[in-house]
Amino acid sequence: MFVSCGFLVDVMGEQILVADIGGTHARFALAEVTGVTLRIGAPSVLLTAHHQSLDAALATYLNENGNPVLNAVAICAAGPVTGASDSAAIAMTNCPWDVSVASLARATGVAHPVLMNDFAALALAVPHLTSHDLFDFGGAAADPAAAIAIVGPGTGLGVGALMPTGDGAYVAIPGEGGHVDITATTPRELAVVEQLMKAYGRVSIERVLSGPGLVSLYMALNALAGQRVDTPPSAFDIATRARDGKSPLASEAVSLFCGWLGATAGNLALTLGARGGIYIGGGIVPGWLAADKVSETQLFDTSLFQHHFLNKGRLRNWLAQIPIRVITRPDPALLGLAHAAMESRS
Repeated sequence: MFVSCGFLVDVMGEQILVADIGGTHARFALAEVTGVTLRIGAPSVLLTAHHQSLDAALATYLNENGNPVLNAVAICAAGPVTGASDSAAIAMTNCPWDVSVASLARATGVAHPVLMNDFAALALAVPHLTSHDLFDFGGAAADPAAAIAIVGPGTGLGVGALMPTGDGAYVAIPGEGGHVDITATTPRELAVVEQLMKAYGRVSIERVLSGPGLVSLYMALNALAGQRVDTPPSAFDIATRARDGKSPLASEAVSLFCGWLGATAGNLALTLGARGGIYIGGGIVPGWLAADKVSETQLFDTSLFQHHFLNKGRLRNWLAQIPIRVITRPDPALLGLAHAAMESRS
């Protein structure tokens, strides 16, 4: 599925429902377009486990907001889009909801809702982000004629890209890169992968670069140390232990996470020729950065990330020119969805 990214059309007073459906949380917001001005209201966050279906969650949100008349709907979800047009649907990996154009039309009354992969929506937001929405490190100036890569660990691992069309616009290309095979570049990483293979068989990169992946890393390190853990801690608990400095294995799990994220971003940059920049989204790294501002311990190790990002042999200097940016704007996918909804009506 390809989704284009252009400019807002001049439409007065339209109400757009946008929603980002993840494996754990569903975020809903109303966007209002007046002329060429787009304003996105504060999102409401619902736990997917507390609602039997997308229809039920939508009904809850719309009722709480006075059942507004909607001019357009744009929703993204974590998973690949199958089908096209009114038969498009997403079978989510980590949520049992029926996410389809048909269900969206039924629940909202909008005839032709926009449905896309969550990282396509995130990708569409990138051209509209400002310096206030980003944390930059490494690299030089972006090449405006080159691809942009997006990677984001959260409940799963999302991967996407923007390809320039040559006229100042981009085409968003969603993918399922989180499910590619993991690679090891150090003896320690190899030992961890072997331990993960004992537990899971095949090991994808999402098996370590996600919230559940951080738990898998921690458990693998405990197994390698000969330590038994009866109740696995949460990803949040592991990050807290690493920040406190009281658990060497938690600290190592976070370090491995940062290194593997850098290596994965480097592989993605090489595959796509992403001289336009690497953008890191998802919930984990932006959350760590926010907490790093008020902590003496920095969880997101940019130096370790860059070491693995650049560790690509003869292409090291080529990669060193690529800017790396963490998306710190809350709910950036909603911004991309609003622009996609507007373009669908132009």
